[in-house]
Amino acid sequence: MPHVAAHEVVETAGTTLEEIIARHGPPPFRVPLIASPALRVVLWGWPAGHATVPHRHPRAEEMFHVLAGRATFSFAGRADRIVGPGTVLVAPRDVAHAIRVLGDEPFVMLIAVAPNEDAADETIEPADLAG
Repeated sequence: MPHVAAHEVVETAGTTLEEIIARHGPPPFRVPLIASPALRVVLWGWPAGHATVPHRHPRAEEMFHVLAGRATFSFAGRADRIVGPGTVLVAPRDVAHAIRVLGDEPFVMLIAVAPNEDAADETIEPADLAG
């Protein structure tokens, strides 16, 4: 997930996540909520069957808070986890990870990444989950 610039952030003062989700309709959607040099927070919605490629963030920590749906999270060196609403997970810096949406329902989560860098070497790099 690339850097989020301040001008991309959706105005959220006094707005609930449910209202933001309803405004964007069914997934897919990506809604930047917070953008500072230290942190970016994005609301992601993915349709059934969506899967990310295994990747790593060489200079950033990534936190996931599942709001709706079910998915498999794979992290290098750990057993896969099937998760649902309320689950919080962290991908430490430089640890390969991937996500696959399960079932027929959309998957919605908040993702926080720190730092929120716009640096040439801070890219999402494909990685092998074998660790």
